[in-house]
Parts: sequence; C-alpha cells; structure tokens
Amino acid sequence: MKTLACSDLGAPECHFVAKAETAEEVVKIMTEHAMAMHKDKVDEMAKTMTPDAISAMMMEKVKDEA
Repeated sequence: MKTLACSDLGAPECHFVAKAETAEEVVKIMTEHAMAMHKDKVDEMAKTMTPDAISAMMMEKVKDEA
C-alpha cells in the first residue's frame, strides 16, 4: 500500500492521507483532495509549476505504508 499525507506537501493542519495500491493512484486521490479542499494553495502552486511538475513532486513524496 502506498500513502501520501497532506502534511508531506506543506499542509500540516490537514490530516488527510491518500492510500492506494500504486503511486499513480495515490497522486490522483491527493490531486482530487487538494482541488476540493485546498484550491487556493493549488492555484498558488500553479503560478510557478506546471501540472506535470506538481505531479512529479507528489510522486517523489509517496511512501510505502509501514
């Protein structure tokens, strides 16, 4: 199982953790969460990063569940 926490992406106040079998699924779930709950932060990131760069940054932070 792969995981990615919102706190790993700079939102320590959010306790959401995306979990899925693959890193790609985790990034998809986290993207949906971020767009729904943190649109202002996503919009701010989009000013300096491409969507591919944002996805790549998230992929680097995906962890194997302990």
